[in-house]
Amino acid sequence: MKRTPFVRNQPTAAVRPARIKPVATPLTRPVRYADPANDPGARLAKPEAHRNPFLLSMARGQRCLLQVAGVCNDDPSTTVACHSNWSEHGKAGARKADDQYHVYGCSACHRWLDQGPAPAGEKRERFMAAHSWIVLIWRDIVAGMVPATPKERAAARWALDRTRVQSSLG
Repeated sequence: MKRTPFVRNQPTAAVRPARIKPVATPLTRPVRYADPANDPGARLAKPEAHRNPFLLSMARGQRCLLQVAGVCNDDPSTTVACHSNWSEHGKAGARKADDQYHVYGCSACHRWLDQGPAPAGEKRERFMAAHSWIVLIWRDIVAGMVPATPKERAAARWALDRTRVQSSLG
């Protein structure tokens, strides 16, 4: 038995207007944003990130400055530069804090600082105590009281200069 092709319904000729009129009239007044922060013209430029890779590399082999009781592994081979998690130090979204706001921390203390269940106030207090300690270390390096290479002295001086600028602005 031979199949016959499927017969499609042909559209009937509908009466259409010559021109379709717009439903809404174009906006004639300027757009007013409810919140000035949403105004594209009022956006502030992002602050420049302050990076110093050599300063961060100085953390290798150092002892942990966070020393969280019950968490710290006291292993200098796992020590890294732990950046601040607070916006006044340049942290924003996926952006890290500026490099002058870091402390030496073992891998366990670093995990505790970034993802641990401790209250934010306790983390902040621990970080700021360690940061004041690292500032003293940088001062000793710059003063020549600690043996250091010229690159380490330059990196420590850079960090001290940046923290002075930030503290004078704040």
